[in-house]
Amino acid sequence: MTDNIVRAKSAGKEPETPQPKIIENENGIFAKGITFVDEHGYIDKCKAILEVVGNLRLKGETGTGKTTLVHRLAEILDMPLFEVGLTRNVTSWDLLGCDTLKAGTTELREGIILQWLKNKNGGILYLDGFNYADPSMICLLESLADFRGSVWIPEIGKTFVRSEKHYLVISYNPSEKAGYSGTFLENIATIRRFEGLVIDYLTAIQERNLIKSHAGNYDFACKFVELARKTRTAYKEGRLRTPLTTGNILNYAKLFKHGMSEDDIIEIASSLYPDEEINLFRSFYESSDEIDIEALKSKKKDEPKTS
Repeated sequence: MTDNIVRAKSAGKEPETPQPKIIENENGIFAKGITFVDEHGYIDKCKAILEVVGNLRLKGETGTGKTTLVHRLAEILDMPLFEVGLTRNVTSWDLLGCDTLKAGTTELREGIILQWLKNKNGGILYLDGFNYADPSMICLLESLADFRGSVWIPEIGKTFVRSEKHYLVISYNPSEKAGYSGTFLENIATIRRFEGLVIDYLTAIQERNLIKSHAGNYDFACKFVELARKTRTAYKEGRLRTPLTTGNILNYAKLFKHGMSEDDIIEIASSLYPDEEINLFRSFYESSDEIDIEALKSKKKDEPKTS
């Protein structure tokens, strides 16, 4: 799972990477040209949940492609996307609206939820980092997510109601424990209103094929996919503060194809980590030389072909 991925159309032809576009008009913001490697069949399941239930929950590690998946869903459904990252500092005023002083008069500044509800054509409201939000603020979502499907805006004394085309998506990272205290664990009442999926990284086979298609070198793909997988394990164990995502190693593959050496790429990758974690990260790279790449190559004929 990663942003802007295109696979080679024919043998020997290098893939091109189109840039996604965000188009804004009077009906909202639309994503175009988003590509998502759907190895696990998430898109059809997510579409079904949105169309039947209306509330979708995505749980997955950082870099597994949760946000890319939501943008791709918005494109497939041809719906505007209303997106916001939740933190402890986000208030109900930010999401619903608040009074502001403009030219000597008081006007309502519409929050993203109000913008979403007022869009007559519906749309997807995406709340990322759900586990980081303040509990009191998350509670306001309960009336939106259950049978009531509505929210009261006190600033204008009016209730707004969802239509069947107003879809609600939340996401969170199970390994980011800091944001859970007082939020996620206390908001099961809200969580249970959403039907969800666990979003995972690509399998090693698919990730190697993908990285090789951009680096033009299978040895590079084997080593850096193995490196990334080791960092993901260390991240879950709390030994590294961040893993290498598919997006990261895609960038490194492009740098390698551009002529950069592996040592220089590792120097760039090391900048992700504080001083006390760099040695551990570099030890993962050094041990990647122990991979039996020839054995992997011999099995490559059995691997799924990209298309």
